[in-house]
Amino acid sequence: MKVVAPKYARTAGRLHGLLGRQLGDRRYLILTDETVSGCCLHELSDFMMKFPPLDIIEVEAGESCKQYEVAAEIWRHLIELNVTRFDVIVCLGGGSISDLGGFIASTYKRGLPFIFIPTTLLAMTDASIGGKNGIDFQGLKNAIGTLNQPEGIFIYKAFLETLPSSQLISGMAEIIKHGVIQGGELWEKLKADQVDEPGISDDVLQLSVQTKLAIVKKDPFEKDLRKVLNFGHTVGHALESWFLSQNSPIEHGIAVAKGMMIESSLAHEMALLSEASLSEIHAVVDRFIGRESISIPSWSDVKPYLMSDKKFNHDQMLFALPIQIGNVNPIVPVEGWLLESVYSKSASH
Repeated sequence: MKVVAPKYARTAGRLHGLLGRQLGDRRYLILTDETVSGCCLHELSDFMMKFPPLDIIEVEAGESCKQYEVAAEIWRHLIELNVTRFDVIVCLGGGSISDLGGFIASTYKRGLPFIFIPTTLLAMTDASIGGKNGIDFQGLKNAIGTLNQPEGIFIYKAFLETLPSSQLISGMAEIIKHGVIQGGELWEKLKADQVDEPGISDDVLQLSVQTKLAIVKKDPFEKDLRKVLNFGHTVGHALESWFLSQNSPIEHGIAVAKGMMIESSLAHEMALLSEASLSEIHAVVDRFIGRESISIPSWSDVKPYLMSDKKFNHDQMLFALPIQIGNVNPIVPVEGWLLESVYSKSASH
């Protein structure tokens, strides 16, 4: 499977040009959400005047759009529009839109082309890259999904100017994760706080994208290496699922940040990660995410969601854990009692 690399558009005109060449003379429709429609869709208005879309489909903003009922309603609408496998879905939005749109396109009529135009920091650096698409089901995050590459990914950094600070902070979690995995220049910039928040410098953005892209290219089907990208996500996804069950969803990046704190503590407890490296990780997460910290549920509340993770086997969970900055072991078995101990200590602080 060929992994698609993002293309950068520094101006709206460049974005239009890239999109036009990708679409050619094919029909297309746009999938977006109510928030993005109000703040970002106008950047495509000139393009749409020349090449009108077949339709613009708006869904509710946030994780709540990633439901089977929403997907089914969109499938019905595609049938009514007589959308064919020669048409294209353009997904304009954050991680939830890329997850939902990629899943719908991958499953409708056994697959039609789709394009991502990410509008959030999290989507630009992570969610749009790698071909993972999916929806939540019965309270479990990304329980149903596909592995299928978009036709194109177009990053227009000016969209970040439309974001509230909470979403920029959330996106920083994935950049920090990439920094822990890659080390080197990206990690040094994060440690030195060389990040022009809220703008996010071009080099930090591109270093983060390059880290994700390099890993996915080597292991597109997540056989081994790609599992390093799960760092922070095993606990993070369980926390997201619990908060969803309470009808109080939290930003994905905030959950992942808390997940990285707990999972790096787990690595330290297992004598895999030094005290110095643990302190570095916690300090960087605190600097960028600390102001959006959350009170996490008790072990008994979150345990069922952890046990539902696809990496759980009997009383053992497989984690991606940091060994040092720039080295994450993608498959570390962890006993349930140890996970409970480390998690409970974190929950009490």
